[in-house]
Amino acid sequence: MRGIYYLLSRFYVLITFVLLEIFALTLVYKSHKYQEERFLNTSGTITGTIMEYAHGINTFIHLGKNNEILLKENAQLKQQLTLQNNIPIDSSLLKNANTYRFNYIPANIVNNSINKSVNYITIDKGTIDGIQKGLGVISSNGVVGIITNVSEHFSLAISVISVKTLIGVRHKKTNALGNLNWKGDNPFILQVDGFSKTLPIKKNDTIITAGFSSIFPPDLPVAIVKSLEPDESTSFFNIDVKLTNDISSLRYVYVVKNEKKKELDALEKQISNE
Repeated sequence: MRGIYYLLSRFYVLITFVLLEIFALTLVYKSHKYQEERFLNTSGTITGTIMEYAHGINTFIHLGKNNEILLKENAQLKQQLTLQNNIPIDSSLLKNANTYRFNYIPANIVNNSINKSVNYITIDKGTIDGIQKGLGVISSNGVVGIITNVSEHFSLAISVISVKTLIGVRHKKTNALGNLNWKGDNPFILQVDGFSKTLPIKKNDTIITAGFSSIFPPDLPVAIVKSLEPDESTSFFNIDVKLTNDISSLRYVYVVKNEKKKELDALEKQISNE
């Protein structure tokens, strides 16, 4: 690919030289009105065509680089927004959902599946980029998955569309806690368990990340309620939701790295060992 870019760059210079030659030839025909008009009309058409191709070549050369720059800038903006939200409203309250520092690593999706019971997404970032097992993966529209396997330059994330994936969520209006999971049927419809039938939950309500884990930041969009009905055998709703992400069409994602995850996990492990 680099060889192609190099050749195109060489042709771009050659095209510029040809245009200068055409301009010089116009001076030769200045003394004859008819020849001048014919030549200028012809050369104008040729020059316009050449410039169009030259512009297309130049755009192709720089398109990939520009996309990468925009992706990194977007990640930086997300990080800045998170840092702003990290300022506690009331320091006397132990509301630490926003006190973790999250960094965002942009990545391209190189492989993706949605038609299996356990689906995975492959991205082009690995250990060399700071990716580790257990990190969350999101897009600009919501939750995508969790990193499970990492090599030097690539990583696998188990998709949210997987029967093995369970993500803590909240009902945005009431802050009620529940779990997002997938039954393995329609890849575009998932389920939320744990919401009491006494809650005022309605169709089109928003489901967001719970914020009680070190994997995902709080308040990220997750899904929209599509249908709900009381479960006659329990005190909870049966709720179907549609993801805010279209996992099947994703091209770019962000790996969420919580810089305090190791400390938090170690602390909570002490409690589980007691």
